[in-house]
Order: sequence, then C-alpha cells, then structure tokens
Amino acid sequence: MNNLTGLFFKTLNSVKKDKFLVSSAIFFGGSLLASAGNYLFHFLMARMLAIETYGELQSLIAVFVIIGIPVSALSTVLVKYTADFKAKQQLGKVFSLLSFFTKKALFIGIIFLVVFLIFNGYIANFLKLTSGLPVMILAISFLVVFPRSINYGIIRGLEKFKFASIVLVAEVFLKIVLAVLLVKIGLTLNGVVGAVVLAGVISYFISFFPLRYLFKEKKEKIETRKILKYFFPTFFILLFITLLYNMDVVLVKHFFSAKTAGEYGALAVIGRIIFFIGGPIVSVMFPMTASAYTSRSSSTKIFKKSIFLVSLVGLIVLVFYFIFPNFVIKMLVGSKFLAIGKFLGWFGIAMFLCSLVNLFLQYFLSIGKTKCVYLVVTGVLLQVVLISAFHNSLWQVIFIMNSVMFLTLMLLVGYYLRVSRQKATVMKPVL
Repeated sequence: MNNLTGLFFKTLNSVKKDKFLVSSAIFFGGSLLASAGNYLFHFLMARMLAIETYGELQSLIAVFVIIGIPVSALSTVLVKYTADFKAKQQLGKVFSLLSFFTKKALFIGIIFLVVFLIFNGYIANFLKLTSGLPVMILAISFLVVFPRSINYGIIRGLEKFKFASIVLVAEVFLKIVLAVLLVKIGLTLNGVVGAVVLAGVISYFISFFPLRYLFKEKKEKIETRKILKYFFPTFFILLFITLLYNMDVVLVKHFFSAKTAGEYGALAVIGRIIFFIGGPIVSVMFPMTASAYTSRSSSTKIFKKSIFLVSLVGLIVLVFYFIFPNFVIKMLVGSKFLAIGKFLGWFGIAMFLCSLVNLFLQYFLSIGKTKCVYLVVTGVLLQVVLISAFHNSLWQVIFIMNSVMFLTLMLLVGYYLRVSRQKATVMKPVL
C-alpha cells in the first residue's frame, strides 16, 4: 500500500514538473468550460429557433469562420513569433508585433466589410437566407473581431493560458446571455448574429488586460517582411484546414432542403466536439514546439505527447457517440433532431481524423515546415468535387468526409516521416 501511495505521489510530482502537461491542463479546463458554453448556446438556439432558421445560423457561422481565416492565420503567425521573442526576452518586439498587426487586422476588416456590403444579396441568395440583414450584421463584426485575434495570438505566444481561458469563457457567457435576450424579444436570427458580434466586441476589450504591461515596453524593430513571408503559407494551411471541416455544411445547405440542412448543421455541431476538444492541447503545443525549435531543443517529445492526448480524448468522445447517440442528441440539440442519430458515430470518425490532421498541420507550422499545404489542398479539392458530384443522401456526404480525412491524414504522416528522416540525416555525426 505504501509503495502504491509513493508511486502515486511520485507520478503526481512528475506531472506537476511537466510544463506542457500543466499548461495543457489549465488551458484544457478553460477551453472545456468555453466549449460547454458554446454547446449550451447551440442547445438553446436549437430549441428557440425553427429547424430552418437554425440551419441558416449554422451556414452563417461556417461562412464567418471561413472569412476569418486570414486573421486566424495572422494570429497563428503571432503565436510563433511571440514565442520566439519571449524565448529571447525581447518584449519590445512583442509590443511592436501588437501595434503593427492590429493596424493590419483593422485594414483587413474594412476590406471584408465593404465586400460583404457590396455582395450582400448574392451571399444571402447562395445560402438561401430569407433576409440579407444577418449578413450585414456579420460584416460589421469584422472591424473588431479581426483585431481581437491579434491580441489572442500574442496572449497564447506569451503562454498566458489562464488569461486566454478567461477571454474565451467571458465571450461565450456574453454570447449566451445576449442571444437568449434578443431572441426572446423576437429578433430571431438577426438577434443571434447580433449577440455573437456584441460578445466579440466586449471580449476584445477584455483581452487587453493580460497585455497591458507590454505598453510599458519600448518598441523594437521587427522584420515585418520575414514575418509576412511566413504568413502566406500559414494562411493557406489554416484556410484549407478550416475549409476541410466547414465546406460540408455550406455545400449541404446549398444542395439539400432547408430541413435536411438544419439537421446536418446540428450533426456538425455535435460531431465537431471531437475536433474542438483537442484544440486546447494543440494551442498549448504550438508555442512550446515553436520555442523548443528556436532554442534547438527537442520539439518531437511535445508533439508525441500531443498525439497521445488528442487521440485519447477524441476516442473517448467517439465511443460515447456510437453507444449513446440519442442521449447526446437530446442533451445537446433536442429531440427534434433524433433523426441524425444513425449518422453521429460515423460523422464523429471524420472529425476525429480531422483533429489529427489539424494537429500535424499545426506542428509543421510551429517548426516552419510549410510545404504540407499542398497535401491539405488536395483533401479540400477532393471534398468539394466529390460532394458536388455525389449528394443523393447524407450517407454519401459522410462517406466522402471520412475518405477524404483519412487520405489527408495518411499524406501528412508520410510527410512527417520524410521530415524526421531529413532531421536525422542533418543531425547524424560525421565519422
């Protein structure tokens, strides 16, 4: 008994000393709370809105995520360079990153606002929306939501995972409260989109709190050309991974009836739990592997721990989907969506594979290996072509999703083995 107690405390102390595991636990806890809030949001909206309106909401959210990719890419770039500058104790350069790229993000936001206002009618027609007003509300959000991504990227790069969790949880809480209030007074879809926008604005101002000490630093010169050069492959990698798990919702909304699209939207919301539940682990991994690579220490150990943790949590959720699909559906989106129960486990497999695809891509980005972009492009093109050609039923769509995710993952595993062999050759001593 004493030996077992001793082993337990020895293991616990080892975990406490492992910065990756501790940071993962902190951010995972905060992100899990935020994710629970997001699913409470969808739980409430699925009940408060008609199935057709809920389908419209899901297609708008998918478009919002896709349009936000440029700034998400910029945010990822800032995680890497902030981690590099932090490792070298160059906080003045971190402040320069914040100042310079906030202006760039605002400029991008203005461009997207203008484009959305001009093509408002076309976007609404493509998504089969009953009004173009939600598209206009969404467009206004770009002016603040884009700069917010800059703050969030720097917070992660500084490894301030507690604050990153607080920002996430605060935004979700505000979104839920505002959405319920606005729908209750009869604003339906416009109210929900407005709530998402307002929550993003408030969370942007909250995100300055953990960064306030940077404003005491003196700006240092940064190589913006080098950073922007890294931005483009990062942008395309994030663009295509986001398309990989969002284009199916947009295509189903376009090709299927409003009711079927609404049901598929609910399926996507539940199925993506597997993808997003591994997100905090990936978010912790990225700055740590980037920093390790910069300081020439081993990044592979952190990556392997990430694979184990993402696989573990993903498989647990996946098993639950196959055994208790109706319970999960009733709990998260309500009984009116029970028709999707037969699809849940199989769609979950696609999202599990996608979570591993994302993990590999983020690791490659963190160590500057960007040629993997061509592999994920292949996956997205296959997905769009195949779903556009074969969409007689949702079973066809789900089969295509699984096939494409598996093929993309295998291509990335092959790329990883190639990169590992190259590293081993470079590090091999000359006899």
